[in-house]
Amino acid sequence: MVALDVCLYILSALGGLVVGSFLNVCIYRLPRGEFFSKSRSFCPNCKSPIKAYDNIPVLSYIILRGKCRSCGERISPRYPLVELLTCALWVGNYAAFGLDGMTIVYDITVAVLIVAAFVDLDTFEIPDSGIVTLLILGAITFAPFGGVSWQDKLIGCVCVSVPMLIVCLFGGMGFGDVKLYFVLGLLLGWKKILVVFLLSVVLGAAVSVVYLVIKRRKAAADDSIENSGEQDEERCSVDFSDAGRADDAKVVAVGEEREETFAEDKSEEGQASAVGEVSDVSDEDDDPLPKSKKGSVVPFGPFIALATVVTLYVGDALISIYARLLGL
Repeated sequence: MVALDVCLYILSALGGLVVGSFLNVCIYRLPRGEFFSKSRSFCPNCKSPIKAYDNIPVLSYIILRGKCRSCGERISPRYPLVELLTCALWVGNYAAFGLDGMTIVYDITVAVLIVAAFVDLDTFEIPDSGIVTLLILGAITFAPFGGVSWQDKLIGCVCVSVPMLIVCLFGGMGFGDVKLYFVLGLLLGWKKILVVFLLSVVLGAAVSVVYLVIKRRKAAADDSIENSGEQDEERCSVDFSDAGRADDAKVVAVGEEREETFAEDKSEEGQASAVGEVSDVSDEDDDPLPKSKKGSVVPFGPFIALATVVTLYVGDALISIYARLLGL
């Protein structure tokens, strides 16, 4: 029995690594509309096809030292991270649920959530293919399955998604997040989807506060550097003025003609400097990315995904603790 458990753990780990490699393909290709492309995996930089022996999950990344064999460009550490994350979650699913039908359902669920989270980080959108996959899982398990009745699942569909839809209509949330809450409610039931909602809001709020603090500190540091630069310019201007007066005295001794020439040269330099400053400002403002893509908004999908994973493992315990606190 112990040997069987060890074999199943190993199979879960290997399966997670292989599926994680496939998830990397989904994360890269889905936003670009290339998912059904027949082309093999390739380097995003040089477009060279990746050989089979260079496509072994995690191991190839270590052997190649995180670089493409063809062009030497660095490979994002996200690739082994996704593979290891999928591996860890699949092993965790087997440890938590054993050899059961729900283990397979949750394996597929966490795989979809990984793709949704990383695509949302890149594009601020949750792919509809992931929503459809979870919807199919929810429909298959709609009958009493995993200890959740169909009534609980039906309530779970709407108890969070409908209020969040209202929030979405006022611009407070993306529609992809609403759809994700809907299908997760169908899959988990109303009790666990409420846990997912509360955890995702707490996690999102905490990260957003930290993000805003860091952003404000960075802005304050930039302002400090800018002010320091202006003070340095003023000092240089004063020094230059003093030196100029000394030079003027010498120029007067030499003759008024050279003094006028010197003044004309300084005037031309000042005009050129002013033109250069205007050019720099226009270049900085010429940013093709929309503001929402430049860090002013934190995507919410990753928090829903993380909250769902936590709920899968400790959701029942959290519900029991909450019920005891209420005396139920």
